[in-house]
Amino acid sequence: MAKNKIKKPKKQKEQSNPGAFSRVFASMLDGSILTKNKVASMLPFFLYLTFLAFFLIFNTYYAEKQARELEVIRREIVELRVRYITTKSEMMYLSNQSEVARRLQNRGFVESTVPPRQIYDQSRKKGFFSRLLSRNN
Repeated sequence: MAKNKIKKPKKQKEQSNPGAFSRVFASMLDGSILTKNKVASMLPFFLYLTFLAFFLIFNTYYAEKQARELEVIRREIVELRVRYITTKSEMMYLSNQSEVARRLQNRGFVESTVPPRQIYDQSRKKGFFSRLLSRNN
């Protein structure tokens, strides 16, 4: 007959030692982690991650630079718009008839009090043939 034996409980996976992290960190610092086969096979992936990190950092700096340049241009546009509006309003004021007359007064020009009238060409009232005959004579 088979003897009954007390079963030994299965060993549970040991939890990581408190010094396991420090050993991994120390092996990363001294370079011995690079000699393992597993790490050597993952080297292309690490290089890809490194390239991706550099690209993201470069892209962030580039975007910040573009944002700063855009803000400078935006401020310049606002300043130029203000100068344009100011110059335009000043020109409108200076082109008023009364302002032109006031500025030219000291040079001897006087504003006319007689309203302008239209001058008509008398030869236009004639017909086409009569104008043609009068030119030939």
